[in-house]
Amino acid sequence: MQIDKHLIEKAQRNDRLAQKQLYDQYAPALLSVCRLYINDLQFAEDALLKAFFKIFTHINKYQEQEHFYAWMRRITVNECIDFLKSKAQKLSFADWSDTYDTVDDAYLENENFSDTEIQSFVDQLPTACRTVFNLYVFEDYSHKQIAEELSISEGTSKSQLAYAKKLLQQHVTTYKKRA
Repeated sequence: MQIDKHLIEKAQRNDRLAQKQLYDQYAPALLSVCRLYINDLQFAEDALLKAFFKIFTHINKYQEQEHFYAWMRRITVNECIDFLKSKAQKLSFADWSDTYDTVDDAYLENENFSDTEIQSFVDQLPTACRTVFNLYVFEDYSHKQIAEELSISEGTSKSQLAYAKKLLQQHVTTYKKRA
C-alpha cells in the first residue's frame, strides 16, 4: 500500500510517470471489469481509457481511507454503464414473466470454470440482463441501487437477474454436454 500511496500522491501532482505506473498496475484488472459489461473488446478498451481519464482528472478527490482499487472500479463501472446507456442500440429492459426465485444457483457450485469460460457465459447474455447481473453479482448493488442507476423498477431488476441466471444455467448445461 505504501507504493500505491506514493504513486497516488505523485499522480495527484500530475506526474505522468506515476500515472503510467498506476495505469500499468491496474489496467488489466479494470479491463476485466469493462469486459463484464461490454462484449466488444475495442469498446471495453475505450471505456477503460475514458475511466482512466476520469480517474486521473478526479484523483485529487480520492479519499485516503477508501481502498484505491475500489474507488477506481466504481468509476470504471459507471463509465461502462454510461457507455451502455449511450449506445445507439439502447438497453432494453423487459419484465420477465416468471417468478424471481425459480432459478437454482447450484449449477455453478463445485464447478471449476476458467475466467475465460465464465466470461464467455456472461458474454452470451443480452446486454440488459448482463448489466443487471454484473451489478448485482460482481458489484454487490442492491436491486434498489440497480433500479436507480439504470432508471428501471426494482421488479424489472429482479426479473432481469432471474432471467440472466436462467440463461446462464442453460449456457452451462449446454457447455457441459459438449465437453
